[in-house]
Amino acid sequence: MQYAIHKILAPTDFSDHANHALEYARTFARRWNAELHLLNVIEPAVFPTEAGLTPIGTMKLGEEMEGAAQTNLQKIATSEPLTDLKVETAIAHGRASSAIIHYAETHNINLIIISTHGRRGLEHLIFGSTAERVVREAPCPVLTVRPANKSSEE
Repeated sequence: MQYAIHKILAPTDFSDHANHALEYARTFARRWNAELHLLNVIEPAVFPTEAGLTPIGTMKLGEEMEGAAQTNLQKIATSEPLTDLKVETAIAHGRASSAIIHYAETHNINLIIISTHGRRGLEHLIFGSTAERVVREAPCPVLTVRPANKSSEE
Protein backbone atom coordinates (compact mmCIF):
# COMPACT_ATOMS: atom_id res chain seq x y z
CA MET A 1 0.00 0.00 0.00
CA GLN A 2 1.26 3.47 -0.85
CA TYR A 3 0.28 6.56 1.07
CA ALA A 4 -0.07 9.99 -0.49
CA ILE A 5 0.69 13.12 1.46
CA HIS A 6 -1.36 16.06 0.16
CA LYS A 7 -1.76 18.21 3.29
CA ILE A 8 0.72 18.66 6.12
CA LEU A 9 -0.15 20.45 9.35
CA ALA A 10 2.61 22.25 11.23
CA PRO A 11 1.23 23.68 14.48
CA THR A 12 3.30 26.57 15.78
CA ASP A 13 3.60 28.56 18.97
CA PHE A 14 6.34 30.62 17.28
CA SER A 15 9.02 29.12 19.54
CA ASP A 16 12.46 27.97 18.37
CA HIS A 17 11.23 24.39 18.83
CA ALA A 18 8.28 24.97 16.50
CA ASN A 19 10.54 26.68 13.95
CA HIS A 20 12.82 23.64 14.00
CA ALA A 21 9.83 21.35 13.33
CA LEU A 22 8.75 23.70 10.54
CA GLU A 23 12.01 22.93 8.73
CA TYR A 24 10.93 19.28 8.61
CA ALA A 25 7.42 20.24 7.51
CA ARG A 26 8.82 22.40 4.71
CA THR A 27 11.07 19.57 3.51
CA PHE A 28 8.22 17.05 3.55
CA ALA A 29 5.82 19.48 1.81
CA ARG A 30 8.35 20.14 -0.92
CA ARG A 31 9.10 16.41 -1.33
CA TRP A 32 5.42 15.50 -1.80
CA ASN A 33 4.28 18.78 -3.36
CA ALA A 34 1.85 19.01 -0.45
CA GLU A 35 -0.03 21.97 0.98
CA LEU A 36 1.52 23.21 4.20
CA HIS A 37 -0.95 24.31 6.87
CA LEU A 38 0.35 26.52 9.67
CA LEU A 39 -1.84 26.62 12.76
CA ASN A 40 -1.47 28.72 15.88
CA VAL A 41 -3.69 27.95 18.84
CA ILE A 42 -4.52 30.70 21.28
CA GLU A 43 -5.18 29.04 24.62
CA PRO A 44 -7.26 30.82 27.26
CA ALA A 45 -5.08 33.07 29.40
CA VAL A 46 -5.28 32.27 33.10
CA PHE A 47 -3.94 33.81 36.27
CA PRO A 48 -3.61 32.37 39.79
CA THR A 49 -6.15 33.26 42.46
CA GLU A 50 -7.05 31.79 45.84
CA ALA A 51 -9.56 29.54 44.08
CA GLY A 52 -6.95 28.22 41.63
CA LEU A 53 -6.44 29.34 38.04
CA THR A 54 -9.03 31.77 36.72
CA PRO A 55 -9.48 32.68 33.02
CA ILE A 56 -8.68 36.23 32.04
CA GLY A 57 -11.76 37.47 30.25
CA THR A 58 -10.51 40.69 28.74
CA MET A 59 -11.56 41.09 25.12
CA LYS A 60 -8.67 43.43 24.31
CA LEU A 61 -6.06 40.84 25.32
CA GLY A 62 -7.67 38.25 23.05
CA GLU A 63 -7.78 40.66 20.12
CA GLU A 64 -4.14 41.62 20.63
CA MET A 65 -3.06 37.97 20.84
CA GLU A 66 -4.98 37.12 17.67
CA GLY A 67 -3.54 40.12 15.83
CA ALA A 68 -0.01 39.18 16.83
CA ALA A 69 -0.60 35.54 15.84
CA GLN A 70 -1.95 36.56 12.43
CA THR A 71 1.05 38.83 11.84
CA ASN A 72 3.50 36.09 12.83
CA LEU A 73 1.74 33.45 10.70
CA GLN A 74 1.80 35.72 7.64
CA LYS A 75 5.48 36.49 8.22
CA ILE A 76 6.27 32.77 8.25
CA ALA A 77 3.97 31.94 5.31
CA THR A 78 5.58 34.57 3.09
CA SER A 79 9.16 33.94 4.20
CA GLU A 80 11.79 33.01 1.63
CA PRO A 81 12.02 29.30 2.55
CA LEU A 82 8.29 28.82 1.90
CA THR A 83 7.82 30.89 -1.26
CA ASP A 84 7.61 27.84 -3.54
CA LEU A 85 4.96 26.10 -1.40
CA LYS A 86 1.20 26.44 -1.13
CA VAL A 87 0.74 27.62 2.46
CA GLU A 88 -2.51 28.00 4.41
CA THR A 89 -2.63 29.75 7.78
CA ALA A 90 -5.19 29.47 10.55
CA ILE A 91 -5.76 30.50 14.14
CA ALA A 92 -7.78 28.40 16.58
CA HIS A 93 -8.84 28.97 20.17
CA GLY A 94 -8.94 26.50 23.04
CA ARG A 95 -6.73 23.71 24.30
CA ALA A 96 -3.87 23.28 21.84
CA SER A 97 -4.07 19.50 21.46
CA SER A 98 -7.84 19.51 20.90
CA ALA A 99 -7.63 22.36 18.38
CA ILE A 100 -4.83 20.65 16.44
CA ILE A 101 -6.75 17.37 16.28
CA HIS A 102 -9.97 19.14 15.25
CA TYR A 103 -8.15 21.08 12.52
CA ALA A 104 -6.56 17.88 11.19
CA GLU A 105 -9.97 16.17 11.09
CA THR A 106 -11.82 19.02 9.41
CA HIS A 107 -9.13 19.83 6.83
CA ASN A 108 -8.26 16.24 5.79
CA ILE A 109 -4.67 16.55 6.96
CA ASN A 110 -2.48 13.57 5.98
CA LEU A 111 0.48 14.28 8.30
CA ILE A 112 1.06 16.40 11.39
CA ILE A 113 4.61 17.54 12.12
CA ILE A 114 4.83 18.90 15.67
CA SER A 115 7.65 19.93 17.96
CA THR A 116 8.22 18.62 21.43
CA HIS A 117 9.50 20.97 24.10
CA GLY A 118 11.52 18.38 25.95
CA ARG A 119 9.89 19.03 29.30
CA ARG A 120 10.61 16.52 32.03
CA GLY A 121 9.74 15.89 35.63
CA LEU A 122 7.55 18.40 37.45
CA GLU A 123 7.34 20.77 34.47
CA HIS A 124 6.00 17.91 32.30
CA LEU A 125 3.56 16.94 35.04
CA ILE A 126 2.23 20.49 35.36
CA PHE A 127 2.09 21.45 31.69
CA GLY A 128 1.55 18.02 30.16
CA SER A 129 2.47 17.39 26.60
CA THR A 130 0.48 18.72 23.69
CA ALA A 131 2.51 16.54 21.34
CA GLU A 132 1.71 13.38 23.35
CA ARG A 133 -2.02 14.08 23.26
CA VAL A 134 -1.88 14.78 19.52
CA VAL A 135 0.00 11.53 18.88
CA ARG A 136 -2.62 9.57 20.83
CA GLU A 137 -5.71 11.13 19.26
CA ALA A 138 -4.80 12.42 15.78
CA PRO A 139 -6.69 11.08 12.77
CA CYS A 140 -3.45 10.77 10.78
CA PRO A 141 0.25 9.99 11.32
CA VAL A 142 2.22 12.39 13.51
CA LEU A 143 5.93 13.13 13.28
CA THR A 144 7.33 14.58 16.50
CA VAL A 145 10.49 16.64 16.26
CA ARG A 146 12.75 16.97 19.28
CA PRO A 147 14.49 20.25 20.05
CA ALA A 148 17.48 20.98 17.79
CA ASN A 149 20.09 21.00 20.56
CA LYS A 150 18.69 19.03 23.47
CA SER A 151 21.92 19.07 25.49
CA SER A 152 21.90 22.87 25.91
CA GLU A 153 18.50 22.76 27.65
CA GLU A 154 19.38 20.34 30.40
